[in-house]
Amino acid sequence: MKASLAPLSPSERKVLDVIWRHGPIARIGIGPLADLSTMSVTRITRELSEHGLLEEGVQRTGARGQPTRPLTVRADAAFSAGLYFTNRQVQVGLIDLSGRLLAYETRPCDADSPGEVARAAVDVIEAALARGVAPRDRMLGVGVALPGDFITDRRQINAHEWFPGFRGQDLSAELQAVCPFPIVVENDAACAALGERLVGIGQTLSSYFFCHIGHGIGGGLVLNGLLYRGSNGNAGMIGVQFPNDRPRPSGQDLFATLSAQGVPASDFADLEDLHPQDCPPLRAWIVRAAQQLRQGLWVTARIIDPDAIVIGGRLPRHLLQEVVARVDDASFCNEGALLPRPRVFASSLGPTAGVVGAAAAPLYERLLIPG
Repeated sequence: MKASLAPLSPSERKVLDVIWRHGPIARIGIGPLADLSTMSVTRITRELSEHGLLEEGVQRTGARGQPTRPLTVRADAAFSAGLYFTNRQVQVGLIDLSGRLLAYETRPCDADSPGEVARAAVDVIEAALARGVAPRDRMLGVGVALPGDFITDRRQINAHEWFPGFRGQDLSAELQAVCPFPIVVENDAACAALGERLVGIGQTLSSYFFCHIGHGIGGGLVLNGLLYRGSNGNAGMIGVQFPNDRPRPSGQDLFATLSAQGVPASDFADLEDLHPQDCPPLRAWIVRAAQQLRQGLWVTARIIDPDAIVIGGRLPRHLLQEVVARVDDASFCNEGALLPRPRVFASSLGPTAGVVGAAAAPLYERLLIPG
């Protein structure tokens, strides 16, 4: 694929998305999933192959007849990078078109401004490109997961209070001024939801709500396989159910709770070696936060009626599992009316969902999301 790849049509994007999620897949299997005729699928897959986005395999099903030729995305056709950060460090990842994480690095960085985190990310990306991880001319862009909710046209955010340097700015312009690749911005919860959708458990789900535990508490919504942003890019704001002036199931609240009990923790990396069985304040927070989430997710699930709820974000995997185990039991979404209850999962990508989702954002916007 060349860097000058022409924009794909909505039908091409739909077919490419089906092959991304279900490949290797024979052409005859694509039509029903993409709601297209066999003739259309044949034409579109030929065009996508000419773009260099697909590759064809050979699969023999018996001794006689022509072999089937299942299609997959060509992994090395395109690459992108993702930036996901806390107040003390940046996480940068590079993925190929198959969604495989090719390079990943966490680097200390005081996230005082958009330019500062972008410079740290560019250093990591340039080093990876110099090592031959990906060819520069096939880099589609850099996705940035932002800690806040959008105010204006996905350019300004109501940033979390720990990131005052990100408030009221044209973030896309500030990030683009530092980065040599096209910038795509999303809020961090939407990025995590997108990461699950493209390379995690969301591949097997049609609709789900992603509950993102970060510095704050947010959500991302996938409906009928597509990331639903809402009118202003803020769909999924479950955090409004938990007032900021009260205890809430957020990272900031967790750090404040631990610090008040003499447990030194100010960023998520500080939680890696903490275990609830050895740390009573942590155990108490998990019990209380999980109960709050149960209530909030119960209401959210009944309003949206998703296939599943996925809980993830920045918590280390072992703490995330503790939270999920307390949210999901037979009484969750059980009103005694025999209504179907959504399945509840811990993010299959764990704390990397955000960086993978951020990296997937340029691929999603350029190649997959219907235009």
